[in-house]
Order: sequence, then C-alpha cells, then structure tokens
Amino acid sequence: MFKKNLVKSPLVTRKGFLVLLLFLAFAPGIAMAAEPVAMVTDVKGAVRLKLNQQTKPLAVLTYLAPDAEIELDKGAHVVMTYFSQATEYTFKGPARIAIQVDSAKAITGTGELRKLDNEKSATVKKFIQTARVTQATMAMRSLPTIKPNLQSPLNSKISSSNPTFRWKAIEDTAKYQLILTDNLGAVVYDTSVETNSWQIPGASTLKRGIPYAWKVTAMMKSGENYSSNQSNFTIAHEDEIKNIEARRPAADASFSDRVVYAVYLETEGFYEAALGRWQELSKERPDDANLRKRGKQ
Repeated sequence: MFKKNLVKSPLVTRKGFLVLLLFLAFAPGIAMAAEPVAMVTDVKGAVRLKLNQQTKPLAVLTYLAPDAEIELDKGAHVVMTYFSQATEYTFKGPARIAIQVDSAKAITGTGELRKLDNEKSATVKKFIQTARVTQATMAMRSLPTIKPNLQSPLNSKISSSNPTFRWKAIEDTAKYQLILTDNLGAVVYDTSVETNSWQIPGASTLKRGIPYAWKVTAMMKSGENYSSNQSNFTIAHEDEIKNIEARRPAADASFSDRVVYAVYLETEGFYEAALGRWQELSKERPDDANLRKRGKQ
C-alpha cells in the first residue's frame, strides 16, 4: 500500500484535525488520497482521469497519484512531469495509461520519455507541496461599495525597483491619494494624482528585499472618500532576477516547459509575472478549466 497523508494547514487546530480524522474514518466512500507523484503539464483533446471508480476530464496542473488511470481518445495527447524521477512522459491517443509510483505505464498505446533537470522536477514538487488549501466559506451579501481596485503591484515579488502603480479608475473622482509605506510602517511617499497610475518620480528607486505596502483613496467630486484594500509587494534581489532570466523558456519551448516556468514563478512568489504566463497559456488552451482559473487570479 502506498503512504497516505493529509494536507496540513495552519488554519486547522489540533481539535479540528482530530474531528477531521474521525470524519474521514467513518464517512462512507471517503478515503485519504495517495500522495501525488506527478503533475499534468499539457493536455489537448479528449483525455479523462479515472480514479476510485470516478471519471472526469483531465486538465493541466492536475496532480497524479498512484492507481489512477488516464484514457486518451484518438488525436489527443497528454504530458506529465514526474518529480520523483525527474522525467517527463508524453502519450498520444488512443491510449490507456497507468500511473505508478515511479513511472507512467502504457496499458495500450505508446509514449515518449524525456529526462528533465532536477530543477524542473523540484519546481513541480514544490508547487504541489505549497498549493493553497481551499477553505469552504460562506459569502456574506452586502451592499456594493465604491472602492479603488488595485491592479499592480499586487501582493507579489517584482523585479523593477521603480515600479508603476496602477488601479482601476472610478467615475466622478476628483483625484486619488496614494500612500506607500515600508516594512516599519514609515511613509515613503504620500502623493496626490488625477490619473489611475503613478510612478516614483525621477531616478528614485525602492530598496530590494524590503516589503512595501500601498493603498489608494479615491476623493470624489461629491466630497466623499473611498479607500482601497492594502496591497503588499517586495522588490526581488538581483540574484533572484538572474535565476528567473536563466530559467526563461526559449521562444520555441514546449507548452509543458512553459507551464513549468509559470509554476516556478508562482512558487518563488512572482505572482504577477506568473499571472501573465497563465493568461498566455490559457489562450492556447481555452477549454482547460485549471488554466482559465489560474489566468483570472
């Protein structure tokens, strides 16, 4: 039997964890999922995942655990990256594939194997291990409010030390007030602008590696003021930027390699750069639910 585990979350208390264990133990038809060994990094055409007597369409970024099977119709193809063995498998339909601990085995059909460098496979493993746990919450309905919607930089590492701040414009606004603070809460800039963007003036730059926070207040012509939520960002160190550039895929790179690069950007905290990549990939695979979701974050 393969090792079973639970996704750990800092939001789960000891008492809640025990309750969850009891629920999983006694709830009919629910079992702990096997630990993933691979991830889908490309899929096109009619491809289905079969696991625990359930069948569903396969999408990019789907985690693959042992005992799962993949079915491909004629003309379809799938690429999966095994972080356990630093390998990439490509299969074309029609085919049936068995997911094993250290390999993907063709039950019918044939596939191709490509050896990966350890950095690519480690990126996929880190992405799976640090994936956010979706918490079930109840949305509270409230009256709509006017609030500046911050767009960039938005809770991300960025490369530029002289970024442009952008937010969505609000009708009937006389001006906007932007306040930028450092990690100690000290005000770095407090400025008033009439447009929905602003860049630090002249040759001024921000310090690398220091977290900053910013928010915008819309000052309406009616005299009312509406403030945005706060957004945080950090300007990456030079070595981090060099690593990103070194890993950037070539223009003719495969779809799978470009997915792994977007995964890398996200796991390293460059969420804005990753978002741009997800949006590009989603345009190429418009029917892929996971890519659509990633591209709208």
